[in-house]
Amino acid sequence: AVVSTQSTGIQTNLRMSLNFLGNSIAHQILASEAQLVASLERHDKAKLTFYNPLVYAVDAHCSYVCKFGKTEKPILFVGMSATPFGMAQTGVPFGNLKHVKEYLGLDDFEILAPKDTHPKVPITGWNTLRADPEGEKFWRFFESRYGIKEFNRKCYVTAYCPALYVDEQGKEVTPPCLPHFLRNQVISCCDLHIIDLVDILKPSIIVAVGGFAHQQVGKLFCSREVGPHVFPLLHPAPSNSVSAKRWTAIANDQLVFAGVPQLIAGSDYVASTIKDEKKKKRCSKE
Repeated sequence: AVVSTQSTGIQTNLRMSLNFLGNSIAHQILASEAQLVASLERHDKAKLTFYNPLVYAVDAHCSYVCKFGKTEKPILFVGMSATPFGMAQTGVPFGNLKHVKEYLGLDDFEILAPKDTHPKVPITGWNTLRADPEGEKFWRFFESRYGIKEFNRKCYVTAYCPALYVDEQGKEVTPPCLPHFLRNQVISCCDLHIIDLVDILKPSIIVAVGGFAHQQVGKLFCSREVGPHVFPLLHPAPSNSVSAKRWTAIANDQLVFAGVPQLIAGSDYVASTIKDEKKKKRCSKE
């Protein structure tokens, strides 16, 4: 269900969650996000419509953080930003509703819809009927390889900018395409949050999804003598012709190069190729 509400009530919910969690890792993540929320809310959005799911989808997002952010993680995935039919609806990174429910195992949450939305991007929350193509492709890749407990032991997924900006025509404006003055402000506060998140989770590997995320996150840690190694992952956006045709194969090779499946599976890791997987599917059908 979607209910309209004031952001002050949602901020109260976030504070209650922080008090309940004490000084746990999940608490530290949410505390850093609360600072990010405050910074993003202060910016002049010009003529853009601003969606902040960390505010209006706070219950769903807190549930995600509490379930998957309990411990330090050796692998951190960083996407670019919230999408209109993914995180903007569910409050979960790469938040395609089907996978949020069935793979991540999160319950049906009431989404407290923001007052100002664009007519072409309504917030229907967990009642949304549209799939998020990026989130669908991302989570389907891991669902086909790992049980959620196995994935959760080693990995945490976040968004570099967990907000959505929409122009007057109802089209998404990604962080690199924001007006110059706003882009610099957004990048500045999101950089600080990612640095916080790395200090909290202490990953040895960061997988940055898409060119923008790889560029931004890479800048933050390239000068550190000791710290995480940053690797790229092709963005699963359907608008990218290479991604549309070959994302699974390319993603598989990039993650193997980064050492992700080896780290997740440990001693049980067995190298495989996309050809091997297709052969297994054919055999299972026969």
